[in-house]
Amino acid sequence: MESPTPLPALGRVAPRIFYGWWVAVGACLISFVCAGVGFYSQGVLLDALCNERGWSRAAVSGATGLYFAVSGFAGLAVGRGIDRFGARGFIAVGALVLAGSLVAIGRVESVGMLYVWIPLMAIGTSLAGPVPTSAIVTRWFVRLRARAMTVSQTGVSIGGIILVPLSTWLIHTYGLPAAMAGLAVLVVGVALPVVAFVLRTDPARHGLHADGLADAEALARAQESQAPARSFRTRDALREPAFWSLMLAFGLGLFGQVGFLAHQLAWLRERIGPREAALAVSATAFGSVVGRFLVGPIADRVEKHRIGIGLFLIQAMATLVFAHAPSFAIASLASFVFGLTMGNIFMMQPLFVGEFFGIAKFGSVFGSLALGTQLASGLGPYAVGVAYGFFGGYPHAFEGLAAIAVCAALVISRVRPPA
Repeated sequence: MESPTPLPALGRVAPRIFYGWWVAVGACLISFVCAGVGFYSQGVLLDALCNERGWSRAAVSGATGLYFAVSGFAGLAVGRGIDRFGARGFIAVGALVLAGSLVAIGRVESVGMLYVWIPLMAIGTSLAGPVPTSAIVTRWFVRLRARAMTVSQTGVSIGGIILVPLSTWLIHTYGLPAAMAGLAVLVVGVALPVVAFVLRTDPARHGLHADGLADAEALARAQESQAPARSFRTRDALREPAFWSLMLAFGLGLFGQVGFLAHQLAWLRERIGPREAALAVSATAFGSVVGRFLVGPIADRVEKHRIGIGLFLIQAMATLVFAHAPSFAIASLASFVFGLTMGNIFMMQPLFVGEFFGIAKFGSVFGSLALGTQLASGLGPYAVGVAYGFFGGYPHAFEGLAAIAVCAALVISRVRPPA
């Protein structure tokens, strides 16, 4: 029998802490710099390019839509690669690609060049984004998976809290090229050491069991209570109505969510100053942190479709209130409430996949689901940009996003595990 591979230094420094929690914290840091920059920078970039370059919102929104579309296809390929080769190498390469694309986007002088570099940014974010980090965390946890996923994906929200005002300040103080170069240095400086010294792919390689259980028998009991009757291959999952219902529900929800987020800063800047607008956007990210820690502990015990219904309905209400907010305070409150749902809607997707289809082909199945939901996400910013031009403002566009979130709640209410 092959001897277990020693754990990194963190495992030896704190031997009483199950190493899976260090993996979750490491995934949190990766999400902070990679998914945080890639996701939250969309609204900041849209606003900066429109203001500094004088480009139309529809043109820049189209680039944002392309970003999410490319992310979906890249996530599908990444998921299949992870199942074969593991996730750490993908994350390291993704961080380097993302950093390079940020430097290039900061220096674009035409809309055409923006459309050249945005796909590279999407590929980098996908290589280091939620598919690989979720795949790693899923292997380290079974019964405590939702709580571990809460820790790992909170990094995206922390990225919004810190990076949105930081990016806005950097752009305002030093200009777009220097700001994007600074973010690139942050991505590489955090991601590569975490990949090298913290992340590890599989507890079994280190003689450990998921959840930190002491023996294989206890692990088998935990897996039997949490896992589907069989582990689905990708083509088997694609035959299941549950898979397509999940794709439709989360696709609708993320269409509304990403459309809102891509234009949130611009809508706020039309009514208040740039500093106050950035603070309101940070309230969204802060809400997503709070929301994850509220929902994470109960998501391991409550039927997930019930949680999904509540999240989509709250998203609809917050979007509608934001569309007609009479003051900065109400807009900030609506942004915070919207954030309560935002992080959890991302988190629920890998939880549904792990519970419904197992972990043997988790990367491929989750990547397939992410392809559909990312394509829908990409349409959101473009649709809001078109509606802005058609209606001459944002309120009616946001009303439509609220209605779409209600439709997502109706779809998720009918989702059940495969028979």
